[in-house]
Amino acid sequence: MSDYEVIARVFRGRSVESEHLGAAAIVDADGKLIAAVGNPQTITYSRSSLKPFQALPTITRGAVEKFGLAPRHVAIMCGSHNGEDRHVQAATEILAAVGCSESDLNCGVHVPYIYRLTGTEPPPGKRFNQLYNNCSGKHSGILALCRLLAAPVVGYFDIDHPAQREIRRTVLAVSGTPEQQLGVGIDGCSLPNFALPINLLAKSFARLAQYRGLDDSSSSAMKTIAAAMRAEPAYVSGIGRFDLALAETAGDRLVCKVGGEAVECVALTDRGWGVTVKVADGGSRALGVAVTAILRQLDVLTDAEVDALQAHARPFLTNHRKIITGRILPAVRLA
Repeated sequence: MSDYEVIARVFRGRSVESEHLGAAAIVDADGKLIAAVGNPQTITYSRSSLKPFQALPTITRGAVEKFGLAPRHVAIMCGSHNGEDRHVQAATEILAAVGCSESDLNCGVHVPYIYRLTGTEPPPGKRFNQLYNNCSGKHSGILALCRLLAAPVVGYFDIDHPAQREIRRTVLAVSGTPEQQLGVGIDGCSLPNFALPINLLAKSFARLAQYRGLDDSSSSAMKTIAAAMRAEPAYVSGIGRFDLALAETAGDRLVCKVGGEAVECVALTDRGWGVTVKVADGGSRALGVAVTAILRQLDVLTDAEVDALQAHARPFLTNHRKIITGRILPAVRLA
């Protein structure tokens, strides 16, 4: 039996042309399964959905107070940003506060997402540095953790660095993943990333929804992170992104974070539940479709709100002449 079920269908005209498979888990903060699609113990890499918990040790150790950080700084530590001017500025401010610079980052350089999302081209001759990398906020937050640990900045991306060891301990404890079950790989931004069952990844987000940390200080840090992500969702993603559209539509009801290869995690703050959705083939075009359908079936979103999210929830497909050729529709059914 497959771990995955059909969660979205791609239509060309009135006929199905393709199908996307996926799995989902909805759990409470104790790990109790509320609902699922496919196998709720399907293992996947968390990718960027892990960022709130990679930031958790930094906030737990008092970075906000010590470095005078604002909610936008906390949000971008948890974010996968577009490389908009405000994103670059926020990451620059974190680095300045902790006594580091762009040259201390080790996330690499790529063309900012904002150009693809807006259908524009970078100005001729425009050069980008690591601050424009979608993960520069996360890396800046880990450099802050290095300062708080009195650990070297050099090599902060290594799995055996004190900052990475503390992040690993946090992920294990918050998710409840047995250490021998935690997969380890290298993320797109060169930091360690972890694979774990989707129900345990969802459990982590349920704990974020309930501000349930490992002790009083980490519980307070959970609240700070969730509040920042709700208050400044544009720093968690950016213009044209599903995470921003969902956050602005649902308001204080949730916190959401996407990850590479089509994984999405949602903390339902009004329910105290966590949701993880994984598209089996990594096809991000099916992710918003499946997530919005699941949230509608859970009565988190209304029909009107799903309609407002149409560009992500039931997107039309067009060709190079902008003629509509089809549509992606949800097929997911919670069990």
